[in-house]
Amino acid sequence: ALVLPAVQQARARARSLQCLNNLKQLGVAFHNYHSLFDTFPPGFIRQVDGDPPPPGGGADALLRYRGHWTGFHMLLPHIGQGNVYERYDFNQTWLSSLTDENDHSSWPLNQTIISTFICPSATHATLTIGGDSGGQGSHWMAGSPTDYSFSHGADSIRALPGDAACPDGILHNWREWPRLTRGAFGYNSDCRIRDIKDGASSTFLLGEKSGGRLTYGGTDASFPTVGVEYPWAMAAVMYFAQTGNSTWVAGPFAVTHDIRLPNCPGTKKDVGIPHPMNPHPISVPRTSDGRELYSFQSMHSGGAFFLMADGSVHFLNESIDQKVYEALSTISGNESVGDVF
Repeated sequence: ALVLPAVQQARARARSLQCLNNLKQLGVAFHNYHSLFDTFPPGFIRQVDGDPPPPGGGADALLRYRGHWTGFHMLLPHIGQGNVYERYDFNQTWLSSLTDENDHSSWPLNQTIISTFICPSATHATLTIGGDSGGQGSHWMAGSPTDYSFSHGADSIRALPGDAACPDGILHNWREWPRLTRGAFGYNSDCRIRDIKDGASSTFLLGEKSGGRLTYGGTDASFPTVGVEYPWAMAAVMYFAQTGNSTWVAGPFAVTHDIRLPNCPGTKKDVGIPHPMNPHPISVPRTSDGRELYSFQSMHSGGAFFLMADGSVHFLNESIDQKVYEALSTISGNESVGDVF
């Protein structure tokens, strides 16, 4: 009885160290990519809406197919997964060809389990989600989880194609987003070190968003309450869905704040809803909101690990001042963060 707590603490420390090392490896991968292309990879590579029309038609298909690839696809050659990268056809989409939804050639690739993307403290019910295997039946969402997500800063830019709520138009691409709330990643982002005006040591690129932490009850009583995962290949950006009866999925990005519609992109940054770290309750009730699915969160006690733009990794306490937390997520907000590490 006296030994057990010490053993548990030692195991927790070992898991935390492995998580930290995963993020350090990803930091090296980011900087290797930057050395080759003079930019960090895009958070999401996004196609033009409706060109060509999405297979299957309708708004649901548009949401699934409007994104081509995630930044994790781009990082594969830099984390020892070049053989997986070479098997993708980057003239298609992350799901299938641009026009044939029955083309499942990318599904088994998206289900590749990559240890660098997985925190050992996370409690995944399965590492094979949806697709043609995994005991869940055939489902368009085929993937394997990651516990790390790209930082979209302090605004998720929720505007969707054809939405008339924003009189100044819909801002899809990263360089159109408001400068003060912009994170290092987003749709078609091409962030360079020199774009990070707040300082590379004071801006995070990635943070933990651990799968298996949350359960979610869906939008109404027709859905079961099941666990939430964040597949590394899921490029359906502002979209969450249920696979079979066992898993909810959302894209691998997170924000610290959300201006939200009907407040349009460009609204001053003090408008909107904060997204604190490690949201509670962890059993998300039935709602169409789903913002907990876009918060940074971890299974480590008291906070989460974040990868900074200079390649360092820091553990941030979940009780961090929200304004400081938001400042760390933006690249050129000109905020003061003080001595937080």
